[in-house]
Amino acid sequence: MRSFKGSIGFVGLALCSANVWADLPQTSILSRYGTSIEQLPSPAKTEAVEPVEEKSRFQIQPEQPFVTIRLGDGKPPPQTTGNPSIDRMAQQDLERCQRLQGELVRRGGSYFSCDNSIPGMPAFE
Repeated sequence: MRSFKGSIGFVGLALCSANVWADLPQTSILSRYGTSIEQLPSPAKTEAVEPVEEKSRFQIQPEQPFVTIRLGDGKPPPQTTGNPSIDRMAQQDLERCQRLQGELVRRGGSYFSCDNSIPGMPAFE
């Protein structure tokens, strides 16, 4: 029963499509009005315009690196204690201090020492 209803719907759709297809004209719409393609007006000719480069309102600068790596900086490594945790903590503190120094220099701030010495004077040990 189910396939019978489906086939009736399919046949009805096919008949409606055939009816619409028969109503469509077999010739082009131009020939119905007595016009040919050659009689159509030609499109207006336009000059090729080169695009004008606009100035940006924003200043585009190259992207700054996310991380700056410095090796050495001409300073000897800090004293090691033999304890890996303490040595790693001291190394991280020194790196953090050097990053802060670089940031201050970049922003035009004053210089400070990371090893608790006076700038221009030798470090006390």
